[in-house]
Order: sequence, then C-alpha cells, then structure tokens
Amino acid sequence: MPRPQWRHARVQAHNARRLGTEAQMAFDGLLKRTCSVLAGTLMALAPWPAASQADTRPVVKACGHHDYPPWNWEHDGQIVGACASIATRAIERLGYRVDLRYLGPWKRCQVLVETGQADVNICAFSNSERLARTVIVEPRMGQNLIAVFYRQGARDPSWFHQWDDLRGLRTGLIIGVSMGPEFDDFLSRHTTVERVANLDSVMKMLSLGRVDIAPFGLEAGRIALDSLGLNERVVPAIRPALVGDLYLFIAKNSPLAARVDEIGAYFLRRDYADELAHELAFYRKAYVTDHPVRQ
Repeated sequence: MPRPQWRHARVQAHNARRLGTEAQMAFDGLLKRTCSVLAGTLMALAPWPAASQADTRPVVKACGHHDYPPWNWEHDGQIVGACASIATRAIERLGYRVDLRYLGPWKRCQVLVETGQADVNICAFSNSERLARTVIVEPRMGQNLIAVFYRQGARDPSWFHQWDDLRGLRTGLIIGVSMGPEFDDFLSRHTTVERVANLDSVMKMLSLGRVDIAPFGLEAGRIALDSLGLNERVVPAIRPALVGDLYLFIAKNSPLAARVDEIGAYFLRRDYADELAHELAFYRKAYVTDHPVRQ
C-alpha cells in the first residue's frame, strides 16, 4: 500500500524541527554515510559476527479506540492519532517501547487492559468500572466536548439547553462507547437507545431519521460527517452535552502501574496544552486527507 501523504509529511516536519537547516541535513547525511562505511569495514575485520543493534527496551502493549479521530483510529494495522502520539512520548521517555499494533475494536481493547493482556488504554473517559479494574494516570491528558448531533431542519438550532431536552428521543450510540456514568445512565433511562458497531452507521441512521440524536465527540463527529458527505444534513447542537476528561489507564499487572505519577508528570508540562492542540490539528487534517468523501 502506498505510504499516505500525511505520514510522509509528518516525517518531513519532524526532521525539519530536529535538524533546523538544509545545510545541517546535508552534513548529517554525509556523517551517516561515513559512519556506515566505517561500520561495514569494522564488521568485515571482526573475527565474530557483530552483535545485533535491535531495540532492547522492554515493550508495553497499548491500544485505543479504533474509530475516534483525531484522538485515535486504526490505520494500516496500527492505532494512530493525537492520543497515540502523546501516550507514546509520555511512556517512552521512561525507557519503554510502546507497541500500538491494532489489537481489535474498542470493546476488546478495554477487556485486554482490564485483564492484563495489554498494558495501556491510551485515551478514555473515567468510569467506575475502569477505576476498579485498572490504574488511572492523572492529571487528564485531554478534554473532549460531547456534542448532540441531530438532523438539520428537524429542530431549531438552539433547541438543546440541558439533558432534559433529550427525554423521549431515539438515541444512536456505538457499542462499547461510554460518555461518563451519569450521561450514560440518563440516556439509558430517559431515551430509547439503539447501539451499532461504528460511527459511520450512527451518522447514516441519523441522516435517514432512524434515530433522533447521536451524542458523540464533537471533533470525531464532524470528521465523520465530512468523510461521509453528510455535514449539511447532520449538525451538532450549539451547546455541548458535557465536557469529558480523557485519561490513560494502566493494567494493574503492568510494570507501568508503579510509574503512573511519572507518566502523569508529562501532562503537567507548561507547553503541554500547545503540544496537544498541535497534535489534534495535525491528525484532524491527516484523517480527512486519508479518508476522502465516501457515501
């Protein structure tokens, strides 16, 4: 499969920041070639084969939602996105290597971390089950606005002010997705909930009038609507339903469980808010570039 343009651009931008100038890049290239020739010569002269230069850092398995851009999604067998990049930096600075190979859909990711078969859930809301079965990393790594999406023209643009405005409506949700225990409980008690496998299905149902509302992350919802070509038929209410805090969660049997304070310190850095904003903007553009409008 051809390498996506956004991943190529990501590498270029990363190199530009590290090297600074074209002259420095050229010099480094020359230095690398010289070192390569020297290494080859030494290997030829050595009486025994040279030792492998493989990465010897201990590996931790991480997973995240497979369809929640720009925070994270599955791409070419890997979980990518803002959460994936930031979690990797926060953990690898402690001497580990983060393995983000796709382990399965969101529900499976949660089970794998809760049962200790994976080490890290890279990005999730806090709820009683996660707090009981895993170790939370504090402070939060980000915040996600939960919007109430509805069919354009079906309601006045300013119709939503509070949760009670949702009573009696038909709600489309994704299997395994939690938006916090209180909001989950309200929707379950006071709306008719239909759960489906993915966000595309929810938005299509909404556009066809099969459900009345679809509460979901504002960023992810807008990206999905752009990709589906439904952004003029389905829109978010002006007011968010809630602002959800996103955290990393660590398996209790993981070596990282004893280092949650060190991981959390990454999110206390003075420049962290700017880093997060940059990552979200980058991956928002990356996802749209990699997912042209589909019907």
